[in-house]
Amino acid sequence: MDKLERMPFKAQKQLFEKLEKMAGIANLTKEERLEYDEALKVYRDCKNIVDYANVEGRAAGHAEGRVQGREEEKISIAKSFKEKGTPVKLIAECTGLSEEEINNL
Repeated sequence: MDKLERMPFKAQKQLFEKLEKMAGIANLTKEERLEYDEALKVYRDCKNIVDYANVEGRAAGHAEGRVQGREEEKISIAKSFKEKGTPVKLIAECTGLSEEEINNL
């Protein structure tokens, strides 16, 4: 009880709200408790699906961005070499771009 009295009012309020919620769940009938547990399971499943999709979407976006960045870097390097008069065939070998792509730069 001493700890409770030393807690700020806002923290006390949050604690009592949580205790009230727990007491409400504890007083459910057997059927109500089964329904509550099933609804909670569905909620958690949906939340996990959404969280997983967000993580996968970010990972796919990062991977796609890295690939695009590499391609842009290859093109930039090829342009620099082309401006300095490096033979197209050598640029193609070094960058992995086709000779046609390099000629179109």
